Amino acid sequence: MLAYALALVVLPLSAAAEPAPADFYVAPDGSDGNAGTYEAPFISVAQAQRAVRARVAAGLDKDVRVLIRGGVYRLQEPLAFGPEDSGSEAHGITYAAYPGEEVILSGGRPITGWQKADGDKWTVELAEVKAGAWGFRELFADGRRLPRGRYPNAPDPMRVQSVSEDVKQVVLDGVPGLDNLAGRDAELVMFQNWSISRVAIVSSEGATVHLNNPMGWIGHGAATTASPGKPVYVENAVEFVDQPGEWYLDRASGVLTYQGGAGEDPNTRTFVAPVATHLVIVAGRAGTAVRNLHFEGLAFEYNAWSLPPFGYLGIQACHHGTRTDERFHVLPVALEFTYAEDCSLDGCRLAHLGASGAGFGIACRRNRIEGCTVEDIGGNGLMVGWRGKGDVFDGDAYMELSADWTKPEYAPSGNIIAGNTVCRCGAVNHGAVGIFDAFSADTRIEHNHVFDMPYTGISVGFRWDSSATNERGAQILYNHVHDTMQMLADGGCLYTLGLQPGAVIRGNLFHGAHRSSYAHGGAPNNGIFFDEGSKGLHVEGNIIYDTTGDPIRFNQTNRENLTWGENSFGVGPDDPAFPHEAARKAGPSREAGS
Repeated sequence: MLAYALALVVLPLSAAAEPAPADFYVAPDGSDGNAGTYEAPFISVAQAQRAVRARVAAGLDKDVRVLIRGGVYRLQEPLAFGPEDSGSEAHGITYAAYPGEEVILSGGRPITGWQKADGDKWTVELAEVKAGAWGFRELFADGRRLPRGRYPNAPDPMRVQSVSEDVKQVVLDGVPGLDNLAGRDAELVMFQNWSISRVAIVSSEGATVHLNNPMGWIGHGAATTASPGKPVYVENAVEFVDQPGEWYLDRASGVLTYQGGAGEDPNTRTFVAPVATHLVIVAGRAGTAVRNLHFEGLAFEYNAWSLPPFGYLGIQACHHGTRTDERFHVLPVALEFTYAEDCSLDGCRLAHLGASGAGFGIACRRNRIEGCTVEDIGGNGLMVGWRGKGDVFDGDAYMELSADWTKPEYAPSGNIIAGNTVCRCGAVNHGAVGIFDAFSADTRIEHNHVFDMPYTGISVGFRWDSSATNERGAQILYNHVHDTMQMLADGGCLYTLGLQPGAVIRGNLFHGAHRSSYAHGGAPNNGIFFDEGSKGLHVEGNIIYDTTGDPIRFNQTNRENLTWGENSFGVGPDDPAFPHEAARKAGPSREAGS
C-alpha cells in the first residue's frame, strides 16, 4: 500500500492560530518516520492508517481522527481497509482534509517532457509503457478528459451498412482512412439502443472491419447487437490524431502522441494518466464488517480501467457481457465497499475516473454518501447493489443478469445517497447512470442534483419481471434530474424495473430528457420510464416537463400496478400553473439524509 505526496501550496496557520484537533496528521512535507503529530506529520495516508490500526488493536476508547494537509497524494495501489482498520459501534475513525485545504488522493501520474514533432504534434516516450509495465486508456490535461484519436472526428459518426452472421465483420458506410487497421490497437465503438459496444479491430480493408469478438451482447436481439443503421466510429490510431486535444499511445514503442492547439506548448500544462485501478477498498468479511469508518472533504481522482479481452459489450447501466447464455460483468468502482456498516463519504469529490465511481456491495448497511461532487466518471456515478463481488443466484443463463443475492442478509440495506451533485458520468462507456440502486432494501436517494448524462439519471431495480427480490422500500425523494439521454435511447430522468414494494417516488423535479442523433431504435425518452415488471411504487408530488417523449411511459407494466398522488406532468416553468414552490424543494440540501 504505497502513497506518495506531492506538495502543492499548503496554507500555513498563523502563529496565533490553534491547530485543528486530530490524533494524527499527514502532510506533503512530513515523513513516515515521524510521530504523526501536527509538528511532525506523516507523509503518507498509509502510515497514518498503520498508526490507527495500532489503536484499533489496543481497543478504541474514543473516536480517532486523521487530518490530511493540502496536497496531492499519489497512490500506486488502493488504500485498503479491513476489519483491523474498523471503528467500533461506539467510536468512529475519520480521515479528513485539514479545514480549508484541498487534499487529492490521486491514482494518476504526471506526464512531462514533451518534445515538438511535426506541425502542432508533440510526443514523449514513456519507458514503463515500452517495457510493458504500464498502459492507459485515459489522458487528462489541466483536469479535462482528452479524446483519443478517432475517425470520423466528433461528433459525426459513420453508420453500419451490414453485419456478418457471426457479428465479427462489419461493413461501414465510410472508409476509415487507412488501408488496414491491423496492429494499431484500434477499436470499433458502436452505439446500441441503450448501451455501447467497444471491440478490438483485428484488421480492415476499405469499409470492412474485422473484429476479435462479436459486436454486442449476443442473444438479446438487435437492441444490444450490431445491426444496420447504427452509429459507429473507429478509435485509437495515430493517423486519426488530427484535432487539438486528441492523442494516441503506442504501447510497443512507448511513444505518446498529442495534437496541440496552434501555438500550444504542453509542457506548460499539467498532464495526468491513470495508474491505480482502485483508490479505496473497504472490505469486511461475513460476520466481521468494517464499521464506523469515514472520509470527509477528500478528493479522489484518476483511476485506470482496462478493456477486457473480449471488449466492452454493454447490456445496461454499465453491466456488460458476451452472450445471454454466459455470465454478466459489471464495471469496477474506484471506491469499493463490501461488508461495510455505518461508513460514509461526506463532502468528498470523485472525478476523472475510468470506470464507475463509488459502490456499496454485498452486506453494506446504513452507509452514506452525502454532500459529494461526482463528475467526469467513465461509467456509473454511485451504486447501491454493486454486484462485482459476492454471491448471487446462478439462475438460468439469461436471468443471471438479474440474479439476486443468495441470502437475504447479503442484500445492502438502509444506505443513503443524499445531497450530492452527480454529472458527466458515462464519459467512456456511455450507457451509464448517475445513481443506481438494485437488489437492496430501504435505500434513500434524496436531494441529489443529477445532470449532463448520456443515458439515464437515476435507475432503481434490475429485474425484468414482477417476481420478488430484495429490492424494496427505496425512497427517491426531492431529486433534481435534468439534461439526460444526451446520446442514447429508451431511458429517462428516472428508470425503474421490477417489483418494488414500499418504494416511493416523491417531490422530484425531472426535465430535459433529450434525444440525440446517436439515439437508435424507436423507443422514446421520458421523465420517468416504468419498464418491465415495475410494480408496488407510490408516485406523488413530482414535476416533469420538457421531455422528448411523454412525461411518463410504461413498458410491460401499467398505471394500475402503481399508486398515485398528485403530480405535475407536462407543465413548464412559463405556465402559470407550474408549481414553482414545490420545484425549489428539489436538489441538494445539507439537511438531506438527516
